[in-house]
Amino acid sequence: MQERSPAFSEPALKERLLKPARDIRSILRWGYPKFATIRFVADHSQLSVEERHILTRVIMPPDKVVSRVKKKIACDSIRDRDLLLDGYNVLLSVDSLLKNKPMWFCDDGYIRDTRYYFSKAKQAEDIGEALDLVLEFFSEARPKSVTFLLDTQISRSGELAGFIRRKLKEQEIQGDAHTSKTADFDLKTEGGKPEKQLVVATSDGIVIDSVLQVLDIPACLMEKRGVKPVRLF
Repeated sequence: MQERSPAFSEPALKERLLKPARDIRSILRWGYPKFATIRFVADHSQLSVEERHILTRVIMPPDKVVSRVKKKIACDSIRDRDLLLDGYNVLLSVDSLLKNKPMWFCDDGYIRDTRYYFSKAKQAEDIGEALDLVLEFFSEARPKSVTFLLDTQISRSGELAGFIRRKLKEQEIQGDAHTSKTADFDLKTEGGKPEKQLVVATSDGIVIDSVLQVLDIPACLMEKRGVKPVRLF
């Protein structure tokens, strides 16, 4: 399949961010704090709030890069494994992929989007096609079980959990869907237990730092569909 790059709302966005990204990485190598460094460079470059957020999502301190890359597992290595999904994180990212929005290759090796930063709750209802694509991936990858964990704080999460359970049954995929008021805590706790050997599907850096093995589902789907991520190198 021919590779394609995501469409940009601003054609010059990547070019505008390349030099600030290089400057931030150079400063971080000296051990300076990430957020203060991004703020300093962004102020100097007169970047917008959205541009600053992109840099925050993409650029990581060297120590985070090393530890997170080690936890990432291959897309074809989940057969007969139990998966725990950071539900909205995965589904909203896949929805951005389907809508041909920029998907960023981040310094720690994970794919992230920035589309839902300001309107996550509003957009969370429009992810049926994204769910179908994720379940299609599972049908081929053959995990032992998949469990979707959804943030209770986002409206209609209970309805979505029920919808996911019905879709799992229709696709004959062993799994479940739950809501939680402490979704991030639950992901970190369950994914950090060596005896459970869970694979956690997420791109949330805080969750990645606390779990043992991570699957980047958007990256797997992009590779399969021939979609190139945006790289700030």
